[in-house]
Amino acid sequence: MSEVRSAGCFPLVKCNLAFYTCRKTQAHIGKTMAQISTIPAVSTLRQTRLRPALSRALAAPALALAVLAGACLPVQADQKTDLETRLAKLSTEKLEELFAFVGGNTLFTIYHEAGHMLVSEFGLPVLGQEEDAVDNLATVTMLASDTPDMDLYLTNAMIGWFAVYEDDIDSMVFYDEHDLNQQRGYQILCLMAGADREAFGDLAVDLDLPEDRLDQCEDEYALSADSWEIVTDPFLRPEGSKGNRITVKYDPAPAGLSSMEVFLKESELLQLVADEMDALYELPEAVTFRASACEEENAFWDPQAREVTVCYELLEGFAAVYLDVLAD
Repeated sequence: MSEVRSAGCFPLVKCNLAFYTCRKTQAHIGKTMAQISTIPAVSTLRQTRLRPALSRALAAPALALAVLAGACLPVQADQKTDLETRLAKLSTEKLEELFAFVGGNTLFTIYHEAGHMLVSEFGLPVLGQEEDAVDNLATVTMLASDTPDMDLYLTNAMIGWFAVYEDDIDSMVFYDEHDLNQQRGYQILCLMAGADREAFGDLAVDLDLPEDRLDQCEDEYALSADSWEIVTDPFLRPEGSKGNRITVKYDPAPAGLSSMEVFLKESELLQLVADEMDALYELPEAVTFRASACEEENAFWDPQAREVTVCYELLEGFAAVYLDVLAD
């Protein structure tokens, strides 16, 4: 563990993260870690500088994603979408890689929207752009867990960020609305390297974070973590009390996206973030975290409905990025 992360006082480190490991995969973790440790490096990435980053990420310990991939609902051949046809052709190893990538990008997105929720519900002061602020909160929160699985997810989210940016994939509404750019990406990357240079230093180098900026990242991480602790401290839940303010709901996925619905349910990514937010904060009102069909690749916080929505189409979009940009 990083001394910086383990010594930090961001409130998430006080939270019991035992619920992090997906219940559906606990019995298979050891076997799958061994499988993933032998996955060969990806050698045909179109973005040359992403190749070593993804290779390292895929060689790291990970959740037993093969179990999740195998749980995808069967679809009749004449009903398969282009995505499901492509998924059906992947090996078990490639499905593990794909769902690690989809999971990392989805989890970061959920934390990001949960950040908007906290700003809205608590009226938190934000200096500068709110998007930048909740990027920092999502990154610091994920870093605070300091586990190999969460580090893998965060690394995949970062690779996805730069893959989408560099490949000029402008059809994803989430990224269009949230002004994806390299400056925000490098800020997130700097926080990661500042929290744990041993874990993320190579990734920062692979993605061309300037060396002089890298040397400042530990201070930037400490400042960001301390700042979020100060503004959220008045809203922390008393230790040992239960929140039960956040309800997780799954609407039926449209035809062709059942695999994304099953993955989101079985991985319990929405539940993970909901449980963390509930355990940490005294939310003033009930909130819903919802997975739904939106007819667009998006995720958003609705302050009027008090609802975080993650669209199944967004997960489909992340899968397509992996298949189009990062897969062999």
